[in-house]
Amino acid sequence: MRKLMVAVLCCLVFLAPVFGQAGGDQVQWRKYAGTSLYLGMNKHIYTTTIRKVIDEFTAKTGIKIVIDEYAQDEFMNKRLVDLSSGAGAFDIVMMDSIATQAAQAGWIENLDPWFERKDLVDKKAYNFQDLSPSFRKAFTVNGSTYAIPVSGEKQILYYRKDIFKEKNLKVPATFDELFETAKTLKKEYPAGILLRGQKIHTVSNTTGVIWSYGGKIADDPAKYNKAVFNSPEGIKGADMYTTMAREFGPAGVGNYTWYECVSDFQQGKAPMYLDMSVFMSQFEDKEKSLVAGKVGYAPMPAGPAGSKPTGGAWAISMSTASKKKDAAFMFLSWVTSPEVCVKLALEGGISARSSVLGHPSLAAKYPADWLSAFSAGLAADVPELTFPLISKNEEYLDTIGTAFNSLILKKQDVKAVLDDAAIKVTKIFQESK
Repeated sequence: MRKLMVAVLCCLVFLAPVFGQAGGDQVQWRKYAGTSLYLGMNKHIYTTTIRKVIDEFTAKTGIKIVIDEYAQDEFMNKRLVDLSSGAGAFDIVMMDSIATQAAQAGWIENLDPWFERKDLVDKKAYNFQDLSPSFRKAFTVNGSTYAIPVSGEKQILYYRKDIFKEKNLKVPATFDELFETAKTLKKEYPAGILLRGQKIHTVSNTTGVIWSYGGKIADDPAKYNKAVFNSPEGIKGADMYTTMAREFGPAGVGNYTWYECVSDFQQGKAPMYLDMSVFMSQFEDKEKSLVAGKVGYAPMPAGPAGSKPTGGAWAISMSTASKKKDAAFMFLSWVTSPEVCVKLALEGGISARSSVLGHPSLAAKYPADWLSAFSAGLAADVPELTFPLISKNEEYLDTIGTAFNSLILKKQDVKAVLDDAAIKVTKIFQESK
């Protein structure tokens, strides 16, 4: 695995240029001094980390940054209202799988023309191609860029090294092993494993298990004609995830988002947690985590089709309703630049830039097994994007998430539940053309 990690990171570094400003920087950094920009942000490790660099931007430009931060569900509601109404309360908006819908509706700016503004960004030094193509694709609509990815993530397994050593447990390499280990640990802990269970929060994690069992969400990842997650393989994958959550998860798992999962794991309430790689720095935070230094990191376990972790990225975009777009783009391009992304990665272990993921400072600071697990996820061959690039994204998440949530809340016929959901999702696909 270490060889895989080294190979992946070396390739990333080889593809990335050397950091540093290119000559001929024509950016007019002080032109918009006195402007205040408002950022609509999810309560996320990325938001925490950018707070640590905004003073540097203000000192450089005279532009004040105001962050409006909300827990994810509240944020998504406020974002939808602000963007769809054209109110323009937010100049910069954190973006996820709603990007296609937002772009097609004209709520967020096509950023490509903005990168031609020499007074706002040094395009050569910015090095757009350094942004990981796999993460960038989710925010590209009809060939144009509508948001810049900022936090690349892949599913991994978090586990308590001390507990596994004490009980002489093997780190699960397959889902069958994960199931049995979670079953054993549930006898002694409030949860044998932490998994998301709340409706839309289940979607990304369950999808990776479905893939690992040989299933897919859509028949054609380019056209989204028909939902096929109710295939025999999809049913087995969904059954594995939802059964583990229901039988070995914490009390109230049906209401668990990643916030509750992270909090419980930080407090030592569960020995295992399957989720995105982005939470590592929160577990290693000695001031907030009771398990700092005790956490092990492993690739997502394999199913019959192998280990096929989902991945994704949060991004930042610019509202078309903003009346301060020049200043907003100056901040957006600055905070996603290679130099600043290194600083953010060292604070929070997150980035969507290839060069940053292979940066020696990151390798020196964070656990080698985390880098190895994340690298394995990046190298995994997956059948489709985690979230379909469709305009009715929220309807999709609610429909499929409700199905997974219902299976977590109550043992029932998995095929019947997924058959019903597949009919509804197919209709959503067709209406999103």
